[in-house]
Amino acid sequence: MWLWTLASNGIFTTKKLSNIIGNCLGTNNRSCDATIRNNLMPLKVEIFIWRVLRGRIQVRTKLEKIGMDLDSIRCPLRDDDIETINHSMISCRHSMELWEKVYKWWNLGPVSNLSINEAFRGNCNRSLSPLG
Repeated sequence: MWLWTLASNGIFTTKKLSNIIGNCLGTNNRSCDATIRNNLMPLKVEIFIWRVLRGRIQVRTKLEKIGMDLDSIRCPLRDDDIETINHSMISCRHSMELWEKVYKWWNLGPVSNLSINEAFRGNCNRSLSPLG
């Protein structure tokens, strides 16, 4: 049985997660220092990014580690590498094509040595100005 450690009853609910995130945004809690609320972004997207940045996305390597029987731990899209969070979000050719389009759209120059932190937190040294 799975238990969610952030709830006293061990049951995950999106309402509870939303409350936790909201509490983090309203306090100076050290565990939430890097959390910045963006009112233009849907909450479910922010939660997804929050999970990516904390390594909480269930990719094949993580599923195998917890004992799930998989036919392969390779990327199901391109079968070009082992599916890790970094591979799924950044280095998979499918993901990289998307990042290249985003970088071009936001006039950020070429994508090179992109990390998960740069991709999802942004690069403060770059000026964001969308083209068109």
